[in-house]
Amino acid sequence: MSLLNLVRPSEREAATVPDADFQEAFRKSVRWAWRVLWRGKFLILAVLMAALVPSVLYLQQIPPRYTAEARIMIEAAQVRNALSENMFMPEWIGDVTVQTEADLISSRMLARRVIDKLGLANDPEFNSKLRTPRPLDTFMAALNPLSWLVSTLPTNEVEPSTLSESARADIEQAALVQTFLGGLQVAPQRRTLIISVRYTSENREKAALITNTIAQLYVLDRLEAGFEDTRRVATWLGERLEALRRDVVSAEGAVEEYRAQNGLRRKGEQQATVTDQRLSELNSRLMIARADLAQKRARLEQARQLMRSRGSVEAFSDVLQSPLIQRLREQEATTQREMSDALKVYADRHPRILGLRAELNEIRSKIGHEVDKIATSLTADAEAAAAGVRALESDLNGLQRQSDVAGEAEVRLRELERQADASRSLYESFLARFKREDQQERMQRANARIVSQADIPTSPSYPRKLSLLMAVSMLALMGGAMLVFLLDRLDNALRSADETEDLTSLPTLAMIPYRRGRDLSPMKEILERPRSVLADAVRSLRTSLEIADGEHSPVIMITSSVPKEGKTFLSFCLGLIYSKMEGRVLLIDADVYRPRLHTLTGTDGERGLAQVLRGEAKVEDLIQQGIAGTLDFLPAGRSPDLPELIKGAAIEELLKDLLTRYDRIIIDSPPVLAVADTRVLARLADRVIYLVRWNFTPRDAVRNGIKLLNGIGAPVHGVVLSQVDQRKHARYGYGDYGQYYGRYRDYYAE
Repeated sequence: MSLLNLVRPSEREAATVPDADFQEAFRKSVRWAWRVLWRGKFLILAVLMAALVPSVLYLQQIPPRYTAEARIMIEAAQVRNALSENMFMPEWIGDVTVQTEADLISSRMLARRVIDKLGLANDPEFNSKLRTPRPLDTFMAALNPLSWLVSTLPTNEVEPSTLSESARADIEQAALVQTFLGGLQVAPQRRTLIISVRYTSENREKAALITNTIAQLYVLDRLEAGFEDTRRVATWLGERLEALRRDVVSAEGAVEEYRAQNGLRRKGEQQATVTDQRLSELNSRLMIARADLAQKRARLEQARQLMRSRGSVEAFSDVLQSPLIQRLREQEATTQREMSDALKVYADRHPRILGLRAELNEIRSKIGHEVDKIATSLTADAEAAAAGVRALESDLNGLQRQSDVAGEAEVRLRELERQADASRSLYESFLARFKREDQQERMQRANARIVSQADIPTSPSYPRKLSLLMAVSMLALMGGAMLVFLLDRLDNALRSADETEDLTSLPTLAMIPYRRGRDLSPMKEILERPRSVLADAVRSLRTSLEIADGEHSPVIMITSSVPKEGKTFLSFCLGLIYSKMEGRVLLIDADVYRPRLHTLTGTDGERGLAQVLRGEAKVEDLIQQGIAGTLDFLPAGRSPDLPELIKGAAIEELLKDLLTRYDRIIIDSPPVLAVADTRVLARLADRVIYLVRWNFTPRDAVRNGIKLLNGIGAPVHGVVLSQVDQRKHARYGYGDYGQYYGRYRDYYAE
């Protein structure tokens, strides 16, 4: 299930109401805009013609201009480096480089070269002194208000007569170049290395010639710039080579002179001395002596440690390896075996035992004495080795002092040799580059080439008549539409039932058509031609009054905002319609200030309502009976004291008396904004019909009139639009039911 189905019906309906209101308001706005535009279509067409006619005449006077286009491709420049082994280094090309080349194409320097080559100084198109002014230019200049303003302002320009001949020539040349650049367009193509060069001229062949000349001179200028760079590099290299050659000769001479002064000799590619050889030998011997000394001291230290720790020195390696000690050990072992065997036979104090014991002690004494000799020899060997090391170190120190002096000379010599080698290498590099530059100068190429020559244009680029006319038409249509909407907003009249209902919040009861020069009187048209448009409109009003509610409304008053809105005519027609359908109907002309009903009825209007209210006559004596069937008529009459004539009590008593005699009373009252009598009558009426003249009555007047009637509680039943021009109303499409009169014309018998 969708989320909308999960919502309760009441909530779903409430959620869809704003959307429906918005859609209806949008459709209503669209319909209103279309109707406004349709009503103002003739004004829009007039604005369109007012814009197109001068535009066409102006385009006929403008000479056509033609644009030729050439395209140039920018290539990477090969940058030469005098210090590099490579002949060229590629240059990176970016948007800045392409834009820079485009600015060079549109430079004043290149423009002067093109002008000089083509002789454009003698062309009237570029030289204003040779040009004959066109009538259109003179006329437009005369109409330009800026030219009048500028002519009245003070100027600080220098008079030409005060300038020198060269200064005047420069000014003329600058003006010529400025005019020339006015027709030039240089634009880099996006994300490419292509530059588009366009030139616009009054002559198509001249446009192509100038464009191609600009491209050719630009490429030639790039080529000449490359030649100039090569020449500058070659000149600089030649000067630098001579200086480097002198530096090489000087450096090599210094090396040889220093070697001779310090007695240094060459050994292959390296220098070596006797001192160096002796130092090497002594270093080797010293290393051997120090190793031997370390070994002997280690043996001596081992023996001393055994003696200090009261260990068996006889376990020392030198003792064990001594042949004498080994023989004494063998004798000691033999004597111990013999003594052991004798102890088994003899007693401890036996001479044999004592003799063997003395022999054993003597052998051991000899072994101890031999061990002491070995220890003494180890000490002597260590001291001798140390003395030898000290002697070698003394000799080495002496040789080192001698070597330091010779080393300083060698360091200086090597420094001089490095300087000589560097000068020689740099000289050789520059010499090789100089030879390459000498050859490169003869085969220089530009970093740009023409990829597309300018062709003679076949059609003018300006003015583009169709595009300009379409643009003028669009602007004119937009301006006309804006003017129509502006006039519609400024227009204060009512033209449709919808506008009337929106303004008054009252229903539109009927739309009374405008009668164009009818010879037939309203009385005859309604009575004798019941199928006419007028009769049907009045019947619609009567039907609206009858079906409004179930109550009988005998007193009907018709009023309006201002005079001449047709309320008198409508009152008479409504009275005629009621007289055909009902019994007794009375038509009262209550406009005692400007009575007009008696002219429509063809009766005498000198005496009437005014005399009845003043008490000068009885009402039954002044009512003119049977003017149209059962329709009776009470004229307004004439009275000198009009402001005090109509009062609430008197007119109320009169109406009560008349209602006893008539079934329907129709009152034609004065405009509600004109006099206060209308409000007195409106309070006594059962239904008040407010009349608004179509496309005439101001909105503020209608709004204020309805406000006055509502303020006194008058029973305003609805609004009637009078004098409606049905043709315009239907043609303008106001959207109410009057728009469709033409579709049901067959229902009327005109």
